[in-house]
Amino acid sequence: AIDGSSGALTSLGAPVATGTTPTAVTVDPSGRFAYVANQGSNNVSGFTINSANGALASVGSPFAAGTGPRAVTVDPSGRWAYVVNQGANSLSTFAVNRLSGGLTAVGSAVAVGTTPRSVTVEPSGRFVYVANETSNNVSVFQINGSTGTLTAVSAPVAVGTNPVSVTVDPSGRFAYVVNQGANTVSVLAINGTTGVLTTVGAPIAAGTSPISISVDPSGQRAYVANFGSNNLSAFTIDGSTGALTALGTFVDASPVSAPYSISTSGVLQ
Repeated sequence: AIDGSSGALTSLGAPVATGTTPTAVTVDPSGRFAYVANQGSNNVSGFTINSANGALASVGSPFAAGTGPRAVTVDPSGRWAYVVNQGANSLSTFAVNRLSGGLTAVGSAVAVGTTPRSVTVEPSGRFVYVANETSNNVSVFQINGSTGTLTAVSAPVAVGTNPVSVTVDPSGRFAYVVNQGANTVSVLAINGTTGVLTTVGAPIAAGTSPISISVDPSGQRAYVANFGSNNLSAFTIDGSTGALTALGTFVDASPVSAPYSISTSGVLQ
């Protein structure tokens, strides 16, 4: 549970079992369902969320995905889920049952770059972006609004070395990619008609081995978890160009080693 005033966390009970080697979790836009990518068991666990206490209840058996599912996301409409299969260099599409939360595979998985690590859908729900770690690029797809299936809209777009995380700002105009091997963040402008990405300036420095990035709900700040330097980088976002300006690095009062993932919540104070 999150304290609305202080942001403090309170445990709501024992962890809930998933598949083998869970690597990513996402919640659908309605807040009713949660999905976990289980890299070691090649499937996705689904859960219903109790709106009163946050408790999770399994949605049947885990749903089969491709080899080594590494990340999962749900589109803004809540109708489609997308799963990155790292071991197969592919992206799977699932239809979401809006009553039960169950997943049904839609069509065949589409090819992405090499070693895909992260997937996101931009706010309008028309385009999907995948960060490909070892081919050093981002794959771009358009979503068929009727079927959820994907069509590549361009060749993968080059970014920095070892991109491992991609996110889109709330306006849907800019994408941000963390390049773990280069210790940088790439900024890309999104064409609102085609979804095509265009690089905005040179990548900006983050900490050592940055691994995850999040944009706050206001779209004014971006935060990066630096796996190698055990800290967070903060940036302001230029509302016109999407460019980042560093605000510095920060360490928690009780720092932990190797921060791996970051998410922002609530209204900027």
